[in-house]
Amino acid sequence: MPGHSLELVVHGVEGAAPLMAAVGYVGGAGSERVLLVPVVRGRYGPAASYVRLPGFVGEGWTASVAAPAGSDSTWAVETVTLSVGASLNDATRNAWREVRALISDTGLRRVIHQELR
Repeated sequence: MPGHSLELVVHGVEGAAPLMAAVGYVGGAGSERVLLVPVVRGRYGPAASYVRLPGFVGEGWTASVAAPAGSDSTWAVETVTLSVGASLNDATRNAWREVRALISDTGLRRVIHQELR
């Protein structure tokens, strides 16, 4: 099945805390979609994550500035479910594991855990 993917690269990442960016795009039937994309500093090269863009129709996309995720971070369950499921490589899945370990919302921790299975 053809699809679109995106590699999000963040240069100059300092510290160990995961960063989170929001990627917005237009999906099928003109619906607006948002993916949360976590990035962590890798062993080699810049921090990067690789995600699938479910339903992307090629109408453009936007990305927010990556900001540190905190223990009090909270997001919509539907957005987290779609976002974790869009992870395409181990680095991105590992970034989600780091976010899961950091956040205090047990419901979101459970959702991340289930989607990483």
